[in-house]
Amino acid sequence: MNAPLLHCRDLQCMRPLWREGASHVRGVTAEFAAGCFHAIRGSEGCGKNLLLHVLGLLEQPDAGEVWVGEMNATILPAAERDALRLRRFGFLFPACALLPSLSVLENIAFPVLKAGDATEAEQAGHTLAALQFCGLEDEAEQTVGDLRPERQAVVAFARAIIHRPLLLLAESPAAEEILVPLARRAVDEFGLTVVWGARPGGPAMDAADRSLGMSDGRLGAA
Repeated sequence: MNAPLLHCRDLQCMRPLWREGASHVRGVTAEFAAGCFHAIRGSEGCGKNLLLHVLGLLEQPDAGEVWVGEMNATILPAAERDALRLRRFGFLFPACALLPSLSVLENIAFPVLKAGDATEAEQAGHTLAALQFCGLEDEAEQTVGDLRPERQAVVAFARAIIHRPLLLLAESPAAEEILVPLARRAVDEFGLTVVWGARPGGPAMDAADRSLGMSDGRLGAA
């Protein structure tokens, strides 16, 4: 397996849930090799979504470290950590969080426009490549709110990879049967590193190069 692109050391984190109880990450140390599809399986409340948030620099751990390559992201100032996340990470969440009144193209292009570090020609090239990779060319001008839910999920995937991130983190997204094959292709065709929060029995477990299991905040072999 390739060298680790993302790794963490003795992560500890606790966050209250919206319902009774809390989600925990308890002493997790792990490495995620570059250019591989990693699946983390676990039932609801096991801590895998909180772990993905910490690995994706969306949450700061209570203790421990997250490294992206040779950089300890945990000790970066908040602005630098946010910039690193914006440049290097793509995300898929349970809800697509698209802008329903905008077109497919406008939704997909939003991350590169927000980043502001690409020329107009580069923005157009990135957007076209994402549309083509996901088979969305014929729907580019359609309003997202008019699409079926499974097509909206594909738009969310295209938005997540438009800036060619090093890492894609997926938190139990909708339409896994459609998105997992796209993620597998991205791993194989341009070396994306995927960390996927997998539901038991879901397609991510079959597509993964490496499977891990999580229970009660602890990570181990699946």
